[in-house]
Amino acid sequence: MKKKICNNCGKIIGSNETCPCKQNRNRNQYQRKYYQKNKEYLKPLSTARWKKLRSLIIHRDKGCCQRCLIKYSIVNSSELQVHHIKPRIDYPELMFEESNLITLCKTCNLQLGTSGELDFKPNINLENHDYDFKL
Repeated sequence: MKKKICNNCGKIIGSNETCPCKQNRNRNQYQRKYYQKNKEYLKPLSTARWKKLRSLIIHRDKGCCQRCLIKYSIVNSSELQVHHIKPRIDYPELMFEESNLITLCKTCNLQLGTSGELDFKPNINLENHDYDFKL
């Protein structure tokens, strides 16, 4: 099998292969372009208010994906994200509304997307939360 040297990092790779450093560079370029293009849309997600609320929602939902728990009876606590049931792009006024937020794993969040609907009935108690910080 023929080999070649990566022009960027000097690693020896197969002639038909793409060096991992180039794949990472392409991924980083994509992420930078996405951030630049969507800077205003993403800005609220980096605020202290959002970070506190995100922690609050994950705590309220017992630190696990609510879709995995309810729909599949699986306790999944990896790669947790806070999902906006009604999408932020269409309902910016609901960005910080607890009743519009639910904890999901990354996979479930991607599967639900921005449809504005859940494919399961959440069991969230908004009345009895015991939080030790204010927003």
